[in-house]
Amino acid sequence: MTDARKAPLKLAVVGHTNVGKTSLLRTLTRDVGFGEVSHRPSTTRHVEGARLSVDGEPLLDLYDTPGLEDAIALLDFLERLERPGERLDGPARLTRFLDGSEARQRFEQEAKVLRQLLASDAGLYVIDAREPVLAKYRDELEVLASCGKPLLPVLNFVSSANHREPDWREALARLGLHALVRFDSVAPPEDGERRLYESLALLLENARPQLERLIADQQAQRLARQQSAARLIAELLIDCAACRRSVVSAAEQEQQAISELRKAVRQREQ
Repeated sequence: MTDARKAPLKLAVVGHTNVGKTSLLRTLTRDVGFGEVSHRPSTTRHVEGARLSVDGEPLLDLYDTPGLEDAIALLDFLERLERPGERLDGPARLTRFLDGSEARQRFEQEAKVLRQLLASDAGLYVIDAREPVLAKYRDELEVLASCGKPLLPVLNFVSSANHREPDWREALARLGLHALVRFDSVAPPEDGERRLYESLALLLENARPQLERLIADQQAQRLARQQSAARLIAELLIDCAACRRSVVSAAEQEQQAISELRKAVRQREQ
């Protein structure tokens, strides 16, 4: 019999430097040790991957990419690549760029991002929603759109009081990107992952079965965590209610025993 399993969906996580790409991947993979998170820009210098599987079947490969640093200059460079009389489409123009020396020198970081997006089924474009909509971000989106891959904007840091979500929604709509998802990597919503995968399924209809399996598995994991947490809390309450300690009837010993009991309960709470 032939194996009917599909190859895992490949998803590149892209965006400007320091917008929370690695933090988003840590949330999606449940791996707090994935990559390196820092307030310094350009922390991620290489493409790093992680795989999500269900019952041993790989369903989704996630790739953390370096931050785009100079999209304005890169877009200008790409527009000068066409020879007289040529009309290259986006992927053909990017292929010429990636074959050239500038992709290994001046635009090395951007080249890593574009290679990964070209090799992926789709991209998540992570946005720091606290930032104003600047020209460099519009140019980033134009460069990424040249890859010819579906792109899903992810509005990060939307729980911040000074976010600019309405401005970003308007700017993305003007660029033809009407599907987006709110996913705050600092305070992720309970249904954030489900919404993200459902939005991806609209862009990638062929990958819907894989994404639906991920959604079902994560819902089952969430229910299991809730049940486990409830059981732990119940055991704590019962053990505390049943706890008895005998001490000498003296004020000093009583206070010491009470202090030790409170300390033991606090440790148990942790």
